[in-house]
Amino acid sequence: MKIWIVMLSLVAILFVGWQIWFALLIGVKEPSYNVVEKKDGYEIRKYDSYIIAQTHVTGTPEIAANKGFKILADYIFGNNTEQISMPMTAPVLVEEDKKKEQDVSFVMPFKYTLKTLPQPEDKRIKIKKKEGKLFAAYRFTWYPDDKRIERKKKKFVAMLKRDKIKMISPIILARYNPPFILPFLMRNELLVEIKKSGK
Repeated sequence: MKIWIVMLSLVAILFVGWQIWFALLIGVKEPSYNVVEKKDGYEIRKYDSYIIAQTHVTGTPEIAANKGFKILADYIFGNNTEQISMPMTAPVLVEEDKKKEQDVSFVMPFKYTLKTLPQPEDKRIKIKKKEGKLFAAYRFTWYPDDKRIERKKKKFVAMLKRDKIKMISPIILARYNPPFILPFLMRNELLVEIKKSGK
């Protein structure tokens, strides 16, 4: 009996260790940025420009993220004009519009430009360049279900109001991890464009 307990403990330790290694060391590429300032609970970042593939889907952020992921994954895994597979990057971005519908986006591999990036065969996908801008970023863990997202948005907005930071875009959900990562190791962020002066 003791041997089985020891073996199960070792398996559990190895599994958690692998999850930490995967989550922290084998991260995929993501847009580069500089941290301008660390605030109480969040930070201000200046992002460099990057290219996204974006699709518009209906549903809550949680439902839309799954719908949009399938459409965009099909594109990067070969359903494009070059019929080539492109590496996955992070994060997956989900932005809600005024109709409570969602724009879901993949960040494109950074070796491509708008001219060299393979074009999607699926007409639901649009290619766009996002210029470098100033964002406030709030990080949280666990599964980003709709209720948790709403709670975190309210908390984030309250912090920005406290610091008199003016938002000039909708809040964007950024998801960095595959779903098999243990929830306490997950990296999720809320991003919002802000005014340079913070006034």
